Amino acid sequence: MKRTLVIMFLVLAISTSIIAGTMAMYVVEIDDLAEGSVVAKEFVLKPGETNTFAEDVEIAPGESVDWEFSVKNYEGGVVSETAMDLDIAVDIDDAAGKDAIAPLEITIIDEVEGVRGHEIGTGSIEFNDEFALDKDGQEKTYKVLIEWPSDDEVDIDYAGADYGTAVKVSIIGTQK
Repeated sequence: MKRTLVIMFLVLAISTSIIAGTMAMYVVEIDDLAEGSVVAKEFVLKPGETNTFAEDVEIAPGESVDWEFSVKNYEGGVVSETAMDLDIAVDIDDAAGKDAIAPLEITIIDEVEGVRGHEIGTGSIEFNDEFALDKDGQEKTYKVLIEWPSDDEVDIDYAGADYGTAVKVSIIGTQK
């Protein structure tokens, strides 16, 4: 009986340690170990402070008209947080209900880089520019020079209210 009692005691001791060891669980929980979020960068492309374009400006042979326009990458205190490429298109076409003044010469001039394009009559002037990444707002100004060089042989062919040329500027900004 001693032997049985010792064996049962050993079985009980082994069973208790097995159960205690395998049933024991260690749990460690770390709440909010790491946390983050992302927000969209500002992307701002707006008409600038300069726009001297006007409707129905009269021009005659030997005269010229200067217009300016600008584009900026900020609005108030919000500045674009990405660099961007600018695709600029200046479309020259017939004014509504009129035929274009064919001898007109249109030149686009950048205040920094000089002449960016030239067209005679109708067509399109397309060029590229950019806003480099900068924490300060930037503005670029362009000049549109419209000239009617005098040619006594054909000037009279474009006189009167039936002739007019329209100039339209559009700009697409793309994140670099």
